[in-house]
This record gives sequence, C-alpha cells and structure tokens, in this order.
Amino acid sequence: MKENETKKVKPKRGYGMNEVPAPGELVAFGLQHALIFMFSTLPAPILIAGGLGLGPAETGLLIASALFVCGVCTIIQSYGVGPLGARIPMGFVGSFVFISPALLIIPQSGFGGYMGACIFAAIACGIVFGFFSDWLKVIFPPFVSGAVLMVLGTGLIGNAISNAAGGSGVANFGDPLFLGLAGITFLITLLLSVLGKGFISGAAPLIGMIIGFIICVAMGMVDFTPVNDAAWFGVPEPLHWGISFPIDGCLIMTLVATCGVVEILGTTSATTTVAENRIATAQETKRTVITQAVTSVFACCFNTVPTISSSANIGLMGVTRVYSRFAVTAAGVILLIMGLCPKFAAIFSIVPNPVFGGAILMMFGTILCSGMKIIMESELSDRTQTILAVALAIGIGFNSVSGALAQFPFWVSTLLCGVPGTAFSAVILNLLLPGRNLKKPEPEQLPVEAKASTSES
Repeated sequence: MKENETKKVKPKRGYGMNEVPAPGELVAFGLQHALIFMFSTLPAPILIAGGLGLGPAETGLLIASALFVCGVCTIIQSYGVGPLGARIPMGFVGSFVFISPALLIIPQSGFGGYMGACIFAAIACGIVFGFFSDWLKVIFPPFVSGAVLMVLGTGLIGNAISNAAGGSGVANFGDPLFLGLAGITFLITLLLSVLGKGFISGAAPLIGMIIGFIICVAMGMVDFTPVNDAAWFGVPEPLHWGISFPIDGCLIMTLVATCGVVEILGTTSATTTVAENRIATAQETKRTVITQAVTSVFACCFNTVPTISSSANIGLMGVTRVYSRFAVTAAGVILLIMGLCPKFAAIFSIVPNPVFGGAILMMFGTILCSGMKIIMESELSDRTQTILAVALAIGIGFNSVSGALAQFPFWVSTLLCGVPGTAFSAVILNLLLPGRNLKKPEPEQLPVEAKASTSES
C-alpha cells in the first residue's frame, strides 16, 4: 500500500496503519489517544509554572499553549503536511527532558531566553541529524541515554514530592492533609495502572487526578475564579514573554536536545514494529527527526517546550489493535480544540498541587526505572561502568547541592547539574576514554530497538 493511500475496512481484526476507521469509531479511538497524549504533555507546563511561581492566568496560558502545540504537531506528524510528517501512528508531545533546564535557565535569562535557547537547539539538532545522523548512535550510545533518564527521573521525582507536600513556597508545606490527598491520588493511579486494561491502564494518572480533584472540590479547596474569568475561545499568544538567545543557554539546550533526537530513532522503529511488524524505513526516520525540529521551533514560538515523539500510546495500540495513523490524527484535532479553549486550560491550572504530585509520582518513577533498564541491557564493561559512575555522580551530585557551584559562571553551574551535567560528562568521557571504536557504523549496524521514552517522555 502506498504511503498516502487510505482505505476503509470493517474492524474485523483492528485497523492497519493506513486504514480509516468509521467516523464514530474514529472519534472514540482519537479520544483515547488524546487523553494519553494530554497527560504526557501537561506535566511540563504545570511543573515549570509551579517552579517559577506563576499565577493561574499565566499557568493557564502555558497549558493552553502546550495542548494547542501538541495537537498541531501530532496532526503534522501522523497525517503529514507536504514534506513534514512520517505518516505513522505516533504523536508529538512536550518533552520531560526540558523541564529541569527550564528551571535553571529561566531565572537567569528569562522565559524569552529559554524559548530562544530551545529554538536554537531545535535548529542545531536538525542540522546535526542531516549531516551526522550515522554518528549519533556512536556519540550517544544507549547507556548514555539510560543515564540521562535516571537523572531526569530522580529530579522529576523530587518535583513530584514537592507538589505532593503542597508546592514550593506554601506556608504549611508538608501538611499531612496535603500528603494524604497526594497519597489517595497515588493509590488510585497505582490500582488503575495495575488492575486496569487498555485505555484505563494507559490513562490511569489522568483518571487518578480527576478523582483527586473531585475530592478537593468537595472539601472546598478549589477556587474556580480563574475558570470563570477565562474565555471559551482564544488562540494562545505567541512569544508571550518575548525572545532572546543567551549563548550559554543555547549551548546547554543543544546538548540536551541532541539526546532527544537519539530517543526518536528508537521510538519511530517501536511504532512501526507494533503497527506493521517492521523497522522504520530511512525515509520515515528522517522525516520524523526533521518534523521534530520544525515542530519544536513552532512549539517554542508558542511558549512551550520542544516536542518529542510519544511512545505512551504504543501499548494502547497493542491492546486495541487499532494502528491507524488517522486515529492519532483525530487525537491531534481533539487536542487542538482543547488548546483553543482557555476555560478548559484554566481547569488544569487550578488543580491542587498535592493531587498533581500524587498523579505524576509513579510516572516519574517509571522514567527512572526505564533508564536503569536501558543501562542493564547495555554492555556493562569496565569502561562503560566508569563513564556511568562519573556521569551519574556529577549530574546527581551537583543537582542535589546546587549551591556548590554558586561562585562559578551560570553556564558552568547549569552544564554540570542534573540532565545537562550527566549528558555532557558521559559524552565527553565516551569520546575521550580509550577502548571505544569510533568507526562510522554501517546503517544496518545501527541499533533500532525501542528503548523506554521520556516524553511521557
């Protein structure tokens, strides 16, 4: 079947990648994917807004922008627009990887500086892939991605616990009531994830958050004023905080974004393996990475983090046997409509911090475990263990005691903390330590196995 060819069939054994479900089923399947994509993309704007102490209005703007961008970029990726889009059942969401750097760069360079750094990084990664794609798996082997995921999960778990305790800056931080609400939300999420099947299991964090939110409403802990004041329709304001291009921020974000490109190579093949039992073609991979670069620039113009390929819906497709890229396109349309409704975004801006913290805690723990799994599946030679030991010590160590680098320039402290510190240390050591074969690999030698994703990752 040709790439753009479509065909309507009866759902005897599900739907193939280029098959179009009946209209009613298309909406239902699209809503399932949309809810999973939505929860994958919501943590970035909410955690960034919470970490910066933004009010409900600006938090609502970030959430609306994230949903709007997720919808547009998913449509481009799954349906295709001209040369953009791999036309496979995979969406684009906001990446978790860019949350921690945001909380470091924005206080120093402003939100506009962070957006400019992300735009620079997206363009640089597109160029790097175009000229050095065969080298990416050499410079960024799987164990480097695993180390980055471990440190990312560690930092995000800390953010989740902070939210569970009421959120930074709250007068009664750590109140047992806050932790109790977070615990209830967490238990509901855990039970649905373990006992639920298909969509219920995939959307467990969202369902847990909804139930926790209802409990808070019943307890009188929710102020609906921001929702009442929000409009029913509105296009997210582009470049709300302006834009600038700080040199140190651009370099740091380029390093972090390159790790995301390596992840995309695996996620793309994971999607085609599930949908059609084959690895992704060179053209599909190239289109995915180029589309990611273009949509990331678009995302940053609308005040949100760069995009990353989503693997959260792969499990749903495996259960439902609905592999239609048009169902994913329908999800994009639904998310786009959500992003154009400020009142809908305002609802998520007033979700109490403990409820949000409880809902995302297991998700971030999963990211940590995913990194451990990738490392365990790698060849753990003495050389590899040395690189991991140093990279994890630097990334986690300086992230835990950030004041240790307070006397150094901003770019030094940021480059050595958390995700950037882990990635930078691992890449440099991997290139410099003896024993690594840096011979350019043949295309068929490049690993294509799907590794655990951060978009949700």
